[in-house]
Amino acid sequence: MKLVKFASITKKMTLAAVGAFLLVFLPMHMGLNLCIIRDDGGEWYRNVCHFMGTNWIVKIMEIVLMASVLLHIVIALILTLENRSARGTVRYQVPSKTKTHFGSKWMIYTGMIVFVFMVIHFINFYFVKFGIVVADDSDTYTVEVEAVQKHWEEKAMKLQEDMTSGKISQEQAQEQMMNMQMEFMPFAQLVNSRQPSDKISKDGEELVNLTKEELIAYTGEDFTEYEPDFYTMCNKLFANKTYSLIYMLALVVLGIHLFHAINSIFQTFGLNHRKYNKAIEYLAAFYAIVIPVGFAIVPLFVMFCK
Repeated sequence: MKLVKFASITKKMTLAAVGAFLLVFLPMHMGLNLCIIRDDGGEWYRNVCHFMGTNWIVKIMEIVLMASVLLHIVIALILTLENRSARGTVRYQVPSKTKTHFGSKWMIYTGMIVFVFMVIHFINFYFVKFGIVVADDSDTYTVEVEAVQKHWEEKAMKLQEDMTSGKISQEQAQEQMMNMQMEFMPFAQLVNSRQPSDKISKDGEELVNLTKEELIAYTGEDFTEYEPDFYTMCNKLFANKTYSLIYMLALVVLGIHLFHAINSIFQTFGLNHRKYNKAIEYLAAFYAIVIPVGFAIVPLFVMFCK
C-alpha cells in the first residue's frame, strides 16, 4: 500500500491557508502590545497578560497558534527543498522575465530570520510564563491583592483549626499567630498606606514590580499564585537599545516577508486578476507597513518617551 503523498499545489494551498490565519493574529498581538504605551502605570497591559495567561480559550488558541507556526515552517521548508531538487544543478542560460515581487526569492530566508527572532521573543516572554525559562534575580512579579489577603486568611483559619482539633496546643497556636502577624505586617502596611508606591497598581488591586525577595516578604514563602510582571519586563528589555535595534530590524524583515506572503496567498487561491492586482499590491504594502510600524511604536516609546 502506497503512502499518501500530497501534491505540490496542496502543500502550497495549506501553506497559504495557515499563513492567512497567522495574518489575522498579528493585528491582535500588535493591539495588545500597544497597551504598554497607555499612561496608566501598566494596568491595562498587566490585565491583558493576566487574561491571556488564565483564560482557557486563549490557552487553546495559543496551542493552535504554535502548531500553525510550526506547520507553516515545515511546509515552507519542504516546498523549498522540492523546488531546488526539481531544478537540480542546471541553471538557465536565458534569464527569466517572469515578474516576481520584491522579496519573493528570499521568502525562505526572511521567514527563517523571523522564526529565529520569534524563538528569542518566546524565551524572553512566552516561555517565562510556563516556567520553561528560569527567571533570574532581575525579574519582577505581580500578584492580586485579593489573592494575598485570601492566602493569609486561609493560613489563620488553618492555624485555628489545628488548635481546635488538638494538633497543636494553645500556647503553640498563639506563638505561631504572633509570628504570622509579623509576617503579614509588611503586606498590610503597603496595602493600607496612602502614600504612592511603585509596588502597588494605581487601582490598588495588584502588587506589581516585586523582586523575588519582596514577593516573599509580602506573601510568605508558601504563596504560589504570582505571575511574571510582563509590563516591567517589557520596559526593561526595550530600554536596552541593542535589543530594540535588533527587534526593529527583525520587523523590517517581517514587513518584506508579509508583503510577498499576502500577494502569494491571493495568487495561490486564484484570487488575483489583472484588473485588481494593483489593489492587492496596495493592500499587501499597507499591511506590511502598518504591522511592523505598530510593533515598533512600543520600543521607540520606551526608549525615547519614558
